[in-house]
Amino acid sequence: MDRQPESDLLRERYTAALLSGDDREAERVVLDALQRGLAAEAIYVQIFGPALVVVGEAWLQGELSVAREHHATSVTLERMAHIRDATRRRDEVAAEVVVAAVSGEMHFVATRMIADLFHFDGWAVVHLGPDTPTADLVELVRDRGSDLVALSLSHSDRLGTAQAAVAQLKALDHHPAVFVGGSGIGAADHPELTGADLVSLDPSEAVRAARELLGIRRNRPTLESQLDTLGRRVQELRKERGWSQQRLASAAGLDRTYLGTVEQGKQNITIGAALKLADALDTSLGELIEPR
Repeated sequence: MDRQPESDLLRERYTAALLSGDDREAERVVLDALQRGLAAEAIYVQIFGPALVVVGEAWLQGELSVAREHHATSVTLERMAHIRDATRRRDEVAAEVVVAAVSGEMHFVATRMIADLFHFDGWAVVHLGPDTPTADLVELVRDRGSDLVALSLSHSDRLGTAQAAVAQLKALDHHPAVFVGGSGIGAADHPELTGADLVSLDPSEAVRAARELLGIRRNRPTLESQLDTLGRRVQELRKERGWSQQRLASAAGLDRTYLGTVEQGKQNITIGAALKLADALDTSLGELIEPR
């Protein structure tokens, strides 16, 4: 099943809800996304991020008041909190990331977003929020011995502040890796940020690059854990649809007893049978086997 058009539709609905101030519709969109099996990371990157860009542009063009822009931000932060509580983290990694907006930067939704993406990925996260004084940031990172610092800025006039923060962090005896992101860096190269380990607009890239840079490897899942994941996911999707085991078994062309042992995580299953279940549940094979 092609997930991209589905996320496009959800993004359009969510954006419209923010622009019209419809809290309940925004909540419904997120619930729909979760029920359709979209991963938390996909909801953040494909729905929340682009929708907030549209909201910001509407405010800049005078089409949205400050109050309505603040309301859209508040609604999104509430939806993010809901997803944070509902999402199962990946296995913990022995690494800490400090996420902060640079000094003078008052926008903090981007830092909350990147902090959550690292949280979902299993990192220990210290989220400092907006307008973090550089000296205080450096002191905290030094005292904690943090492995990574992710800095955010939404305006290009904060590039100098970001560069100063990068330089001071890299001057520490045990310095962390430093990433810089946010709409303030734009699409152009920034030679003034050459001390940073990564400069990117893509929050998903930041999480992937952080693992590679620090040499963090995922534990290979055992057969037992994969069967357990698939079984739990099949059961979750079946119950969300209000289906009995017999109804799903019939839709997938499988024996009901066989399906029961699959849901218990005790049945070796062929790719063909897994694909039948995915088709019957109107989802992808990846959504059944990827831990959430």
